[in-house]
Amino acid sequence: MYLFHGVVDQHDTPVRNYTRKHINTQTFSRVLDSLTQAGTPVSMDQIVEHHTNRESLPAKAFAITLDDGFENNYSVAAGVLQAFGIPATFYVTTDFVDRNMMSWIDRVEHCFDRTQSACIRLPWSDKPHYFSSSQEKIAILDLIRANAKTNPSIDVDELAADVCRQCGQPEVKDSDDPLDRKMSWAQVRDLAGDDLFTIGGHSHTHRTLAFLDQDELSEEIHRSLYLLKYQAGVDVRHYSYPEGLRHSYSEAVIEMLKQCAIECCPTAEPGVNSTDDDLFRLRRIPITG
Repeated sequence: MYLFHGVVDQHDTPVRNYTRKHINTQTFSRVLDSLTQAGTPVSMDQIVEHHTNRESLPAKAFAITLDDGFENNYSVAAGVLQAFGIPATFYVTTDFVDRNMMSWIDRVEHCFDRTQSACIRLPWSDKPHYFSSSQEKIAILDLIRANAKTNPSIDVDELAADVCRQCGQPEVKDSDDPLDRKMSWAQVRDLAGDDLFTIGGHSHTHRTLAFLDQDELSEEIHRSLYLLKYQAGVDVRHYSYPEGLRHSYSEAVIEMLKQCAIECCPTAEPGVNSTDDDLFRLRRIPITG
């Protein structure tokens, strides 16, 4: 099972997309070509069906998944997938689509990209952090990711706003840059109407689900399912965890998803799977380029 986020024609800025969350179209095509030469594409519905019936999948079966709901999934990736005849599941963060909202870390990257130099302080350290080069910016971004994504006491939205203030930049929350733009509801509906594709949930605001109390968790999941149903006409059976590493989900999260009729929710933990693996702990191989 493979995990993608975005597919763009080019990404030539030194800081934005330095993690290569968005890969270029040529790389995407090469990956899909290699996979189809070596194995058999399957849908997430097929994975659930084979698991339920305790049937083996085809040899070297693989599934393609894309997280978050970037517009380039619709305008770039979907066409490549159609050309190869490969099914895919698009896990959509509903607030991202509803308001073209950028994630908190994309807002920080966007701020750093516009700031020539700055000295900032971060909530987990008294040490000032100074940057004036792309390398220094990336080092601080790595530090921010490592701390903020694993610490439930940090409000990541407040962190993003504070970093922008310290850099003397307005916080940009929506952008039509190909690295930021999200699908419209019409585009989500269009993908949902293609037999090759499946729409799944990926929370409402991309908060780490295991960090939430029961009421917050309920709102995050139920709101996403409501919007997918009433804006895109999708009865959601599939979900994926925001962030997706071991600290990002819990038994309480899994139980609530099951209560909401979710049948499968892969992680972002790297690795391969067998037919007998828990459908709520499946591993995915992240692809960056």
